[in-house]
Amino acid sequence: MNQISKNTREQAMLGDFSKAMDDAIMDSSEAHNNQMMQLLSDPKKAQNFSKLVFDLLAHNDFSN
Repeated sequence: MNQISKNTREQAMLGDFSKAMDDAIMDSSEAHNNQMMQLLSDPKKAQNFSKLVFDLLAHNDFSN
């Protein structure tokens, strides 16, 4: 965040920002795999997750 607040996009890309993005992408993959395994192995969790996603989609305006 320090790079973002004090530099232009081009300057931040020369620093550690790209590595931080790579790390975040890799971390998100692990988190998604964990979530996937939890939802596929527990029907009740999967049902609750489906309800949550439905409610989020039903209450947001995606027309823009």
